[in-house]
Amino acid sequence: MKRPFVVGIIGGFLGIATALYVIFSSGSSGATLSGVQAALFSSLGLMGAVIANTESRFAGWMLLSSAVWITLSVPLAGTLSLLYLYMPAIIIFAIASVLCFMEPEADEEPLPEEEQEPQA
Repeated sequence: MKRPFVVGIIGGFLGIATALYVIFSSGSSGATLSGVQAALFSSLGLMGAVIANTESRFAGWMLLSSAVWITLSVPLAGTLSLLYLYMPAIIIFAIASVLCFMEPEADEEPLPEEEQEPQA
């Protein structure tokens, strides 16, 4: 298991748990809608984390878009106080996406090592 996978899984489950908390404790339909959208985008982040071992660049874009869309879905509730609840998941998704972009692509060939002559 690579680091982007583990960090992305943590962010995804944290985002879904936060979204479920917001859904079940909300008093308005806007907050419920924001929670549903955050849960959907957190599941997108989970999918990105799962494919991070094989398609690191694409997974990075999925994780980054998940963080951005969760951030954009919160103002639908009409209050920015919910952003404090989602902030840990957003930051973890962003860290996982950076880790994905730092990973070498699977189909890239590693640099050849210099051949050393045997010493007598």
